[in-house]
Amino acid sequence: MMPVETKTKIHEDSKKLVYQDSDVKKAMDLIRDHGYVTREDFKQMADEDWAEGFEQKIEAAFLKIDGEDPYIYFEQFDFKGGDIDSIIFDMDQVGKRENALKLLAEAIHQVAY
Repeated sequence: MMPVETKTKIHEDSKKLVYQDSDVKKAMDLIRDHGYVTREDFKQMADEDWAEGFEQKIEAAFLKIDGEDPYIYFEQFDFKGGDIDSIIFDMDQVGKRENALKLLAEAIHQVAY
């Protein structure tokens, strides 16, 4: 019998997460402009795994640019009705997590708790 860890690893590896350079650049521009991105900007962010990996790609791209060091953060929030959604944001621009929740709720037309 296969250990659970191995099954989980195989499942994770079978999911192909693809990130386009143009999407990373667009996300960086949006973050520079208003501090965050949501699934309204990138439909793929509906997938938590994709969104979390996208945050890592965005952060890595910012690190390659001299003079830019935003604090890029990935967060998921629960909404009334049981919906869960993701936001990637610059903590320096957005401030507190509560602000990110409000921005995400507005962007996806949801009511925050």
